[in-house]
Amino acid sequence: MDERVIKEWIENKMPELVEALKQICRIRSVAETENPSCKPYGEGCKMVLRDMLQTGKDSGFSTENFEDYVGRISYPGRKKENIAIWAHLDVVDEGGGWDYAPYNPIVKDGYFIARGCQDNKSSAVMGLYVLKFMKEHGIALNHTLDLYLGTCEEQGMYDLDYFTAHYPCPTFSLVPDSGFPVCCGERGSFNGELLQKEEVSGELLDITCDCGQYTVPDKACAVLRYTEERWAKCADGQENVEAVREGEEIRVSAKGVSTQAANPDKGDSALSRLAEYLCGRDLLPEKDLRVFSLAADINRNHNGDALGVFCEDALSGPMVMAATQLSIRENSDGKRIPVLGFISKFPVTQNEIPYEERAGEAAGKRGFELKVTRNAKANCFDPQRPAVKRLTECSNEVLGREDEPFVMSGGTYARKLPNAIAFGTGMPLPKRPEEIFRPGHGDYHQPDESISLERIRKALEIYIKGILRIDELDLR
Repeated sequence: MDERVIKEWIENKMPELVEALKQICRIRSVAETENPSCKPYGEGCKMVLRDMLQTGKDSGFSTENFEDYVGRISYPGRKKENIAIWAHLDVVDEGGGWDYAPYNPIVKDGYFIARGCQDNKSSAVMGLYVLKFMKEHGIALNHTLDLYLGTCEEQGMYDLDYFTAHYPCPTFSLVPDSGFPVCCGERGSFNGELLQKEEVSGELLDITCDCGQYTVPDKACAVLRYTEERWAKCADGQENVEAVREGEEIRVSAKGVSTQAANPDKGDSALSRLAEYLCGRDLLPEKDLRVFSLAADINRNHNGDALGVFCEDALSGPMVMAATQLSIRENSDGKRIPVLGFISKFPVTQNEIPYEERAGEAAGKRGFELKVTRNAKANCFDPQRPAVKRLTECSNEVLGREDEPFVMSGGTYARKLPNAIAFGTGMPLPKRPEEIFRPGHGDYHQPDESISLERIRKALEIYIKGILRIDELDLR
């Protein structure tokens, strides 16, 4: 296929593609895993899936809805074996602090702005246009080409758990939810909650810090009982931390910069700032500061050492751990217990380490109990496979780079699918213009989430070319 034909077709289709992306980005599709408004994951996820399937049907493709967990849009090939593109239509909660309306998509200076546009609705629309290219050019593929659409990726990939348990999986899957060229491995996930064994005193009235388990928080707040001595300790300021007296209470609020918790060093944790402020000024009794001290220690180097689970390998580098959530809960005995939530990403060759045992022991020594919420093994795909080599070559040709396959900290559908790799759509591009996006804004999971239209163009080109090249291979 002539490269000029592909590029011209993409350029002609971009206005239509942008409108299709706007259509699904208007739908607030945050997956509801507890008490959903409708099964399985709420009205928004059901609506966006059915909307996307209808668009596929209107474009002349066959579609299938797998009980509103997953959908499929298909372009038939000569063989039963199929190549699948997997995207997800659910999004993280929009949170606050937006300069643009999260569900009123706009394009500004080459950037599409809306919640979910980068993660991962643009990949869903891109996948549809890969199918459209094949159909409009009458390309007879060896493999059937399928676009699969999930609805609960951000909340634990329960959609895929259901699908793989009840339906056959594709022959070979590509997941456009990472970076180019090929992600040949995804770290394992070890997540949990640390519940303090001793209740807090009446000096600590409340804690609020929850921007989502997988997001470095950009805001955190603690409410303390007012005393003159305590208020005097708040006299000197600290960057991005503010103490305000409200009657008989002191409200200490911290600001940070949110980012995906699998890459915590790219952000600035408000929880860490709050913990350092409270502990550094000795503003509370020791038992009240214990949870803040633990949060600060976990986030100090993000390598798991604070919970005794540090490990590393040559392919992945060191463990990544981040404390992201903190609250006070009332237990069954009516006691007010601090609960600290954390995530971690461990190296791809370190599946056999007893993380729960080691972290539980370390937590116990500090007066906490460990409740494991996730313990998922890492996955690794042979970077020498012919498909990996061809996709890597294709990506490098389009982007003008010499990148190698890599391992990432984030998790995608590839970890739960057989014979699957993450492939794009992230790529090196110029920094987002500061006149459009404030610091901590514009990336995935951040306020004012955006994606460059140039990224969509290039990703679509890479996917069209890449699928044409691997379609010649035996992908089993």
